[in-house]
Amino acid sequence: MISQDVVLVRYGEITLKDSWTRQNWERILAGNIAFSLKRAGVEHRMERGEGRIFVHTSDLLASEIIARVFGVVSASPAQTVASDLDEISRAAVELALLKKPDSFAIRPRRSGVSFSSEQIGRVVGDAVRIATGSLVDLDRPEMEIYVEARRGRSFIFTDIVKGVGGLPLGSQGTMLVLISGGIDSPVAAWMMMKRGCPVVLLHFDSRPYADAIEQCTRCSEVLAEWTSGRKIDFITIPISRGIEKIAAHYPKATCVLCRRLMYRIATEVMEIKECLGVVTGYSMGQVASQTADNILAEQAAVGVPVFHPLISLDKTEIVDLARKVGTYGITEETKSCTAVPKKPMTRAKRDEILRAEEVLGLREMAKDLVKEMIVTRIGQKDIADQDKSNWI
Repeated sequence: MISQDVVLVRYGEITLKDSWTRQNWERILAGNIAFSLKRAGVEHRMERGEGRIFVHTSDLLASEIIARVFGVVSASPAQTVASDLDEISRAAVELALLKKPDSFAIRPRRSGVSFSSEQIGRVVGDAVRIATGSLVDLDRPEMEIYVEARRGRSFIFTDIVKGVGGLPLGSQGTMLVLISGGIDSPVAAWMMMKRGCPVVLLHFDSRPYADAIEQCTRCSEVLAEWTSGRKIDFITIPISRGIEKIAAHYPKATCVLCRRLMYRIATEVMEIKECLGVVTGYSMGQVASQTADNILAEQAAVGVPVFHPLISLDKTEIVDLARKVGTYGITEETKSCTAVPKKPMTRAKRDEILRAEEVLGLREMAKDLVKEMIVTRIGQKDIADQDKSNWI
C-alpha cells in the first residue's frame, strides 16, 4: 500500500475555458470536494494550481469520495517526494517491493524540471528492475508506476480512480426536474447535475391513479448524497382533479393532455423557484407517450426550455445508470398510472391538443393547483456553511 500524503485530482472540460471561467469553476469544484470530505470526516488541506487540485491527506478513503464529486475526471492517492531522480527512484522501488510484480512499467510526466520524461523512465525503471528482478513491459505490465515530476516536488502513485466527470455542480443554473417515481426521471436529474446544474424536484401527486410519493422521496434523498452539501427542494403538487377532468372529456388523449397540465404547472413553479428549464426522463419511443409526435404536441407553445437528457438512451443504459446513481432498487417496483387508456394516443396532433387545452382550461387549472404545492428541503448541512480554514 502506498504511503499516501496527497490525492491528485484531475478535471477535464474546465481546462478548455477562458481564464476567468476556469478559475471560477475550479473554486466551485474545490469547494464541492472540500465539503464532501468534511462530511465524511476526512481531515485534509486543499491546494489549487498547475492544472490540478491537490488534497493533502493520509486518509485512504479520500480518493473514492473525491471521485464521486461532479467535475472530477480521476483521482490518485500519491506520495510526495523531491523532484530529484534519486528520490523518485527510491520511492518507486519501495512501491514495487510491496507488490513484487513479474512485470512493470514506469509512466512518466514532467513539467518545469531539468530532466526529461525519457530520463525518468530509464533511470527509475533501471532502479526498479535491479531492486525487484521484475521485467519491463510497456504494453501489458502487471504493475504501472506513475511519476509526475514538477518544479519543486514530484508525485509517485500506482492507482487512478475514475471519477464521474462532467462539470462542477453549481457552475450552471438550476433546473426543475419532473420526477415520477419510475427508473428514468431520477437518472435524468443526476445527468443534469453531472452537467453542473443544481436541481429542484417536482412530483405530481396523482393518487389514487398512481402513488409514488415514497419512492420519489427516497430518490430525492439519494440524489442529495451527490450534491456536495446543496439541499434539494422536493415539491409535490396534487393533480388527480385534473386527470379526472381530462379523462372524462378526452380519454384517448389523457396522457398527452396530462403532460400539458404538468408543463403548465412546471412553468409556474419555475418562476417561483427561479429555475432555468424543465427536465424530463423521456427516452425516445420507450413507451407510447414518448413518441416524437406526442412530445411535439405536449410541449408546443409551452414557452420554456425543456431538456431530455436520456432521449437517445435505451432502457439497459438507463438501468445501468440508475444502479450507479443508487436509485434503481427504489424505483424498480413503482406501479404504472391506472389513468393510462388501454390504447393511448401515439400520434397526437398539435393543433387538436392545443384546442383541447383551451376547452379544459388547463392554464387556469395549473395556477390553482400550484397554490397547493408542498415543499420539503432534503439534504444535510448547506454548502454555504462549510469551513474554509482547510485551504492552503
